[in-house]
Amino acid sequence: MGTSWIASDAEHARERLVELAAGLPEVTVLPPSEYGHTAVVLGGRRFAWLTVDHHDDGRLALRVGTTREEQRELLAEDPVRFFVPSYDGAQGWVGMLVDPASDPDWGHAAELLEAAWRRRAPKRAQRALDEARTAQQGDAAPS
Repeated sequence: MGTSWIASDAEHARERLVELAAGLPEVTVLPPSEYGHTAVVLGGRRFAWLTVDHHDDGRLALRVGTTREEQRELLAEDPVRFFVPSYDGAQGWVGMLVDPASDPDWGHAAELLEAAWRRRAPKRAQRALDEARTAQQGDAAPS
């Protein structure tokens, strides 16, 4: 399968992923692997990753751990942008194309990333995120 993206597109997607993950407590974004994939981990367990032409599939994709129900809903909602990835798709993961031609919705990607994080994050980390957001909203309130 041919690709519709170039190396700078993969770097841009990686930068966006790092930005999104930076807001989630206790998350580490690992450096790209020798194959160019970037894993997002919590407590040593991957819950998302950016894959770059994974096993020559031609895709630049964000793969996120979802539930099987979410996976079905996303595929039904937008079967062009979302796909069931090889290997981890059987566990409910979903792939989201993030190459420029696919017009990625990074806001939606952020929601998927946070949902996957919340399924794995300890309650204290979730509270910390929620409290930080509440404080930010309070700071942004007009006086």
